[in-house]
Amino acid sequence: MTAARSEVVLAVADAIAVLVRPVPGGREERDEAAQAALRSAAQRDDLSIYRRPSDRPALGPPYHELGVSLSHRSDLLLAGFSPDAAVGVDIEAEDANGFDPIAFAADHFSKKEAAALAPLDSATALELCYRLWVAKEAALKISGRGIFDGLDEPDLAKHLNLIQIDGATMRLEAGSRLPPIALTVTRFAAPAEKPVYCALARELS
Repeated sequence: MTAARSEVVLAVADAIAVLVRPVPGGREERDEAAQAALRSAAQRDDLSIYRRPSDRPALGPPYHELGVSLSHRSDLLLAGFSPDAAVGVDIEAEDANGFDPIAFAADHFSKKEAAALAPLDSATALELCYRLWVAKEAALKISGRGIFDGLDEPDLAKHLNLIQIDGATMRLEAGSRLPPIALTVTRFAAPAEKPVYCALARELS
């Protein structure tokens, strides 16, 4: 098996998101790969990932228990870390086959977000849809419920300019299901690979 490589792809406040690839298929092995990558990137040898009874990943002392978040697609793993606050990450690989971003936005996003996507050409709508999708999933992981209650919150319609800039920081006020958070998104693509979208969210005090 090819040795896993890792790199920091996002940062906001004191939080980082590390991309690891390729990663093994088993959950325990993925957790170990994430732990090793975060220890290296954060230079914190005492960082230790375990699983709560709910199956949510968590950190052992002295760190914030919910200061870790993991997301994986195929052979990609995104691991988020903050020593002092809850974090959320999400990663998605673009798949345009049979996927209608405008219809998806109308069904799942806020009315203002859906209205913003509706007049866009297909390529622009697809990219913006994926950026919104990963941003929302990362933010909602901080709540502990993920997308269980839907993707209409957070409403990012006011942040559409920033969300299209790789690594830009958005600061969101508290919502009905979320605390105040800082949020950032990026998109990257290697030659002959589909674009990949990553998001990192950090709870703000």
